[in-house]
Amino acid sequence: MKHVAIILVFLGLLVQSFNKLFIVLDLQLNSSFIAKNLCENRDKPQMHCNGKCHRIKVMKQEQKKDQDNPERKAENKFELICFAQQQAKLVPAFNYTTIYYPRLKETIYSGFSTTAFHPPQV
Repeated sequence: MKHVAIILVFLGLLVQSFNKLFIVLDLQLNSSFIAKNLCENRDKPQMHCNGKCHRIKVMKQEQKKDQDNPERKAENKFELICFAQQQAKLVPAFNYTTIYYPRLKETIYSGFSTTAFHPPQV
């Protein structure tokens, strides 16, 4: 759930930052529709407007919105997010004690004969 929220916030920031890019892309993708239906000079094909007048009008409207509402501009935004986070102390999950055993001073071979046994010869 946390990752979904992060992705949504990130996408929202991208859309806000690149809103003019999205407008231009939309106008480019729909250029044939705009030229046939929305262009002010569609009755004058010799002008070769191809919907540029509508694009200019839309961009001016968007620029006017930005001027009327300066908070809408991405350039004017600078946010500094500060937060304090407490450091969690690492507490051991269980108590343990170390028991030290003294080393044996005698070796394993003590008490055994070090000479090899030879059977009697006949």
